[in-house]
Amino acid sequence: ALPPGEGAVVRAGGDRLAVYRDEEGALHAVSPRCTHLGCLVDFNAAERAWECPCHGSRFGTDGRVLEGPATKPLERREI
Repeated sequence: ALPPGEGAVVRAGGDRLAVYRDEEGALHAVSPRCTHLGCLVDFNAAERAWECPCHGSRFGTDGRVLEGPATKPLERREI
């Protein structure tokens, strides 16, 4: 029950997913594991970005790298 513009790490079918609901209501899912060292990302609602609390990598809602040290995007997942 995510409102538009929000994201959260959720469990679905035994897996964790980083899920974002866009302004049109569509859901987008990526792996919640940072591609740098595998920490779980958190959603920053003010920046609308996934952020790694371990080393500061930032990812767009679609998983693309916004800021390193990660160099690979978060893997897209099916919902």
